[in-house]
Amino acid sequence: MASQYKPIEILFKHADGIDISMDVYLSPSASSQNPAPILLWWHGGGLLQGTRKGVSPHHLRAPANHNITFVSADYRLAPQFRLPTILSDCADAIKFLHSDQFKKATEGRADPTRVILSGSSAGGWLSLLCGYGIGFDEAGVPKPLSVQGVVPIYPITDLEDPFWNTTQRPVKYMDRVVAYEEVQPFLNPNDPESRIASSALDSPRAIFYSYMVQEALLADLLLSGTNIPPTTFSVARYLKALSSPNKMSVPPTNIVHGDKDLKVPVEQSRDVVEALKDLQKTHVDVEYEYEELPGLDHLFDREPKSQMEKMYMFIQNVFNSQ
Repeated sequence: MASQYKPIEILFKHADGIDISMDVYLSPSASSQNPAPILLWWHGGGLLQGTRKGVSPHHLRAPANHNITFVSADYRLAPQFRLPTILSDCADAIKFLHSDQFKKATEGRADPTRVILSGSSAGGWLSLLCGYGIGFDEAGVPKPLSVQGVVPIYPITDLEDPFWNTTQRPVKYMDRVVAYEEVQPFLNPNDPESRIASSALDSPRAIFYSYMVQEALLADLLLSGTNIPPTTFSVARYLKALSSPNKMSVPPTNIVHGDKDLKVPVEQSRDVVEALKDLQKTHVDVEYEYEELPGLDHLFDREPKSQMEKMYMFIQNVFNSQ
């Protein structure tokens, strides 16, 4: 499959001596006269591990099946880089889509005026934070350019959830405890070898997420030293505080989550959906859809048979309404 779907690899940012890149998969039917809209996706891994290369089969099929420019972007990883820095990388990825460099690399076949953000797990959280503009002021980071929609997949949404603050030894999806020695280099925010913007799915760092859940460290790893409270990045809390939402502050949103998710509890999505539902009762501009899939665990869409039909239908409807 990797050889069949070869992306255009673009360096979109260089910071702190680190190259940060994105992969662009063009629609075969797109042209400079009829450029395809963009789906920008961020990988999961608790913002601690992972790579833009960790895309699902349905992502790779999307350009041909749905006439979409699919973009997978890296970001610097915590705890060597805290959440404000990660948000700046995401905002810069969005901004880069509008650059002459991006236009040249894609031969004008991607349309930066039509962008929907997505991501899986922690990447889904990034899509919500960027799409809604949550936490940027508090982080001292300029808000991203506005987008046409947000489609997170089994997202993290609230650092205050007991799941992130209760130790599990071992975690529910493993039959052993992860030893401190296995992750010691990655825990050190000053370890020079751990200052990276991508880690392979089979690298030693791939156990980091499980150790974080086991020891309930997520808020500390993302925010230590920033003096920013974890509640700042709670999506439902942000929505509940909105007095006059519009399509700039709450763009059309589609969320999908399996109800047997052991790595990100489905309650993370349900809380956001309840807040959207309450907003919609009084503000007709709030548009959202939610698909909760019975019996499915984390990463269910990695299966080749997963088509994510309803999500792509939502994406098409949003783009067609522009």
